[in-house]
Amino acid sequence: MDPTSEHDMRAAEYALGTLDARERAALEREASQDPDTASRIREWERRLAPLMEAVPPVAPPQRVREALLRALPDATDVARGELRHLRRQVRHWRIAAAGSGLLAAGLALFVAIGPSRTPAGGRYLAVVQGGGALPALIVRVDTQTGLAEVRPVGADAPAGRSLELWYVGAGGAKPLGLVGAAPSQVRLPQDTAPDGVIAVSVEPPGGSPSGQPTGPVIYTGKLIAE
Repeated sequence: MDPTSEHDMRAAEYALGTLDARERAALEREASQDPDTASRIREWERRLAPLMEAVPPVAPPQRVREALLRALPDATDVARGELRHLRRQVRHWRIAAAGSGLLAAGLALFVAIGPSRTPAGGRYLAVVQGGGALPALIVRVDTQTGLAEVRPVGADAPAGRSLELWYVGAGGAKPLGLVGAAPSQVRLPQDTAPDGVIAVSVEPPGGSPSGQPTGPVIYTGKLIAE
């Protein structure tokens, strides 16, 4: 997969559950006609599936279960198709919940989790989140090229302030640049390692004057191997 591909990024967002209903429907139509798109989605679902294992199962309220059963058609074949569709939807919801709940643990999570092994490709993904319904950013890191692709999703800067992106590793916080409204590419520090954290802080207009975060860190995300 091409880490700079817009199609690849859309497939990743689909698997994470961060696309809106219109975008999801459009990508599903595309996948039904394009085997390459369908393959990208399946590959991202496989990559992100381990996130689901960390989300404990939650039984739905009885009234929700009864409503779902009433909504299913009586015909056996059609009902099975509906059930398969529901299972796929639940899977997407659980992946999105994992990305929102687990990857947003912040710098405390970085301290608590030990180093991970470097994959052969040196590529990582960070869902940078602050507890909202959507991730703030999706950051794709390639340690071999020393570049990161930054895609804003739900990042929101306070009025009159800037959002600054940081890599936080063993050597402390290193600035990566300001977070804009459009996707961008940034250069990574030389000591970038897979056990680092991507963080976003609120800074004065134009960024931190000191080279270190001066305002609150509002979004964070742990790097996970692709």
